[in-house]
Amino acid sequence: MAGVVTSPQSTGTWKRFGAFVRRPELPQRPTGVHLAALPVLGKLFALDLLLMGVLIGIAAGATALGLEMPEHLLDQLELTTPLILFILVAAPLGEELIFRGWLSGRPGHVGAFVALLAAAVGVTAGRMLGLPLVGLALLVAGVLVAIYLLWRKRGRPPMPFFARHFRWFYFGSALAFASIHLTNFTEGNALILLPLTLPQFLLGLILGYARVHFGLWASVLFHAAHNSLFVGLLLAGAG
Repeated sequence: MAGVVTSPQSTGTWKRFGAFVRRPELPQRPTGVHLAALPVLGKLFALDLLLMGVLIGIAAGATALGLEMPEHLLDQLELTTPLILFILVAAPLGEELIFRGWLSGRPGHVGAFVALLAAAVGVTAGRMLGLPLVGLALLVAGVLVAIYLLWRKRGRPPMPFFARHFRWFYFGSALAFASIHLTNFTEGNALILLPLTLPQFLLGLILGYARVHFGLWASVLFHAAHNSLFVGLLLAGAG
C-alpha cells in the first residue's frame, strides 16, 4: 500500500511476529502499559496496512476481471456519528474483551470470560422463554462473578494447560474473530464467503500477538486505529 515505509527496525518486528505465528508461545505476563510498546505497535500497524493493501488490491483486480463481490452491510448503512463512534470505540473494546480478553490464559481472565459467556446464554434463554427478569438476574450474577474472579485471582500466572495448548487458543480466537464477520455480508453461503474474512483473520493474528505481549490495552488501541483507517477511507469515498 502506498505510504507504508519499511525499515530494518520494521522488518525486525515483522520477523518476530512471523516467528511467533509459526510457533506461538504464551508469555508469562504482558509487559503492560509503557511508551516503549508504541513504536512496536506502530511497526505492526504498518504491517497491517501492507497486508490490507495487498488484499484490497487483489479484490480490486478480481472485480476488474468481472468477479462480482457479495454485498457488504456497510454498503447499505449511512455513516452517522453514533455508528462511527460504535465502530471506533464500542466495537474495538467489545470485540477485544470477547475474542482476546481471555487469551492471557490467566485464571481470572478465563474465569471472568466464562462467567460472562454463561450470563449471555442465560439472558438469551430468558428472552426465548419469556422470562426477561430471570435473564437480567443471570446477567447481574455473571457480572458479579466475573468481577470477583478478576479480583480474587489477580496476579496469577497463565494456567499450565492453557500455556501448553496456547497455539490452538491463539489461532482459534483469530478464526472466531474472522468468522463473526461473516454477518457483515448480506448474501451468500458461509463456506463461500469464508475466504473473504481473510483480512479479519490476519488482523486477529496481529491483535492476539499485541494482546499477549503488551496487554489488552494494546490490542484495543490497535483495533481502534485499524477501524479508524477504514472509516476514514469510507468517508473519503463518500465525499
